Amino acid sequence: MMNFVCIKWGDKYPAKYVNNLYNMVKKNYTNLFTFTCYTDDADGLICDTAPIPDDGILHPKYWFGKETFCFDRAKFSVFNSHNWLGYEGNWCYFDLDVVIQEDITDVLELAQKPRIIQCRWQPQSQKHDRLFIDIRGTFFNSSMMLWPGKSCEHIYEDVIENSESVFKTFFKGSDNYHYWRQRDLWKDIPGGWIYSWNRGKHHPDDVEWFKFRKDAKVCLFTLTFLTLSFCIDRLNRSNGDNIYMCMQYYTRMKTG
Repeated sequence: MMNFVCIKWGDKYPAKYVNNLYNMVKKNYTNLFTFTCYTDDADGLICDTAPIPDDGILHPKYWFGKETFCFDRAKFSVFNSHNWLGYEGNWCYFDLDVVIQEDITDVLELAQKPRIIQCRWQPQSQKHDRLFIDIRGTFFNSSMMLWPGKSCEHIYEDVIENSESVFKTFFKGSDNYHYWRQRDLWKDIPGGWIYSWNRGKHHPDDVEWFKFRKDAKVCLFTLTFLTLSFCIDRLNRSNGDNIYMCMQYYTRMKTG
């Protein structure tokens, strides 16, 4: 069984963001699956929901608006999903600001090993930059993560047991934690699957911004809130079929 999870907290992202992600999974994954959104407000959601786990540390109510470092720390909770939800099988986490363009049924097989997005659009030379090292920069992106069963439970336990040092050392976010503290664990999601609408696909050969890449499966659609809201609205109205139009709109917004 493939189990998809996401997180929605607060009022920045309304229900349509989750519903659109759920509809994209339904359209592009052909086997049986579960889809659960961890949330503090299930109103309007058409998928299964579960409360955001309250472990006294990672729930946003303990840090949101009080601390700005490691801003996405709640994502560490998903690695204990086999206990929170009681499901067996493999897992796939998605951020709410991704677009699934093509069939992703192969995630069931890919998730036999822990996998995370490699930022191939970044120049490899960055790894040797003093600033990159000092701020614990990253070549990982956790907008999509795959893992089998309970294989990543140790990540959740590590963060809980060492929360203060983890959050302050990897203050720029969970991607940085994964790159520096769990690098040997993570395998790559196939490079041909992923691209960034804002950054390109592969450095130095394919780094054009705001370019729709039809051959890819998942686009990291990292936008300002207002433009993302417009695009998600149009995707909902078209049942997820008009991705290219949404991307073209965003390009015009950015380039004038």
